[in-house]
Amino acid sequence: MKQNNKKKEVTILLNGKPFEVPPGGSLGILALGSVGVRAWKKAKKEWEENQEKNEEA
Repeated sequence: MKQNNKKKEVTILLNGKPFEVPPGGSLGILALGSVGVRAWKKAKKEWEENQEKNEEA
């Protein structure tokens, strides 16, 4: 079975420029308030799901 190791990126716009949200988070994400926290939760969830799929394979 072929594994898809492509990284899913969660991005938000920061000052009109795309910003990749790391699954580990950062203080910058926290400073964005609820928008940053929601983006971080989404990135973390996708990263965890990807880790589970890799463990099953």
